[in-house]
Amino acid sequence: MKDKFPIVLYPILLALLLFLVDKFFFLPVVVENTYSWKKIERKFYELKEDLFEVMLEESKKNPNKKIGLILGSSRSGEFDSEMLEEFVPNTNSFNFAAPFGPPSFQAYWLEKILATKLPIRYVLIEADPLLFSKSSIDYSLNGSYDNAYVLFHTDFFRTKTKDPWDSNTTGFSVDEAEVYFLKKLFALYKYPLDPTSIKANNKEIEIGFFPGMTSGITGKEYKRGYVDKIKMVNRVKFGALPNEIKFANIDVFLERDAENMYNQYLRGSALSPTQIFFFKKMLHLLEGSDIPVIVYFPAVSEPLYRKMKTDGLLDRFNSEIRKEVENVSKTKNSKFFLIDPNVDPRWKCKDFVDSLHLSGACFPNLLPILFPKELR
Repeated sequence: MKDKFPIVLYPILLALLLFLVDKFFFLPVVVENTYSWKKIERKFYELKEDLFEVMLEESKKNPNKKIGLILGSSRSGEFDSEMLEEFVPNTNSFNFAAPFGPPSFQAYWLEKILATKLPIRYVLIEADPLLFSKSSIDYSLNGSYDNAYVLFHTDFFRTKTKDPWDSNTTGFSVDEAEVYFLKKLFALYKYPLDPTSIKANNKEIEIGFFPGMTSGITGKEYKRGYVDKIKMVNRVKFGALPNEIKFANIDVFLERDAENMYNQYLRGSALSPTQIFFFKKMLHLLEGSDIPVIVYFPAVSEPLYRKMKTDGLLDRFNSEIRKEVENVSKTKNSKFFLIDPNVDPRWKCKDFVDSLHLSGACFPNLLPILFPKELR
């Protein structure tokens, strides 16, 4: 009589089968139909790989042109190469900003680009308490970094400290690394099934203000077109997305939006030791490099600025950032510029679409402040 299949192996086979079935949900056609078309943030992160390839290609075609590097959130997404030509001539400026792009995301791309040995003309780094909040990493864990980078920068023995600025961490927390690898390994963890999303993705989008009237394209078709647009601006605008919204929202909306942003990201929570570590890492990567580095506090609406000053949060944050920048500035061949438009009298155009995002009409006023004459 033949030996029976060992019963103890059944659970292992079942786990293996489920693991293989899960991989089905990584297929692009499945993701397009099951993952909400409204969730576009991840694509901004994933398509930085595409922008990186464009940068390498452009550098081969125009070896005499230097490289400008823009790192930050969607608030820096407007800055494009043509716009900055007046301030940094003979430079192709590549915009690696992404929605809520935290310092860990910025440091990843800075390190990768510095490794290419391309001639860097300047680096623009955006920093404010929102990007240093604990939840700012959520989007980037979905669509950025690589396995080796996360593994190398995981602090397996992080100890808790009352003050995040005093932390001696060496990178990501174990929890953050766990989320990253779970999303890499398991499709249903990264793209959880939602029947309402399946329906919405295949339904024609309704036009706002006109109930029942549709645009003629489904949600997934709209998202497909938007992804193509990002790829196109990677090549035409070097990653920058033009801000076509040129109006100021009403004060009541800005007050409410500022309250929501503060409550969601900053109220009652300390800043992230992970983001503080990676910010310091960027400064040390550029220390003594002879590369002009602009560290800037992004312009925010008055209601949000007021909220962030609650309990001394903003003042402490600005003070710590200044201290770190001053420390690295002492090194020979270091060129750091600390810019804060919020307190600069030259900043006159203060129209905001929401509590975070400046109207596209105001950027011409902002640029001369961000790029001082000493840098030019």
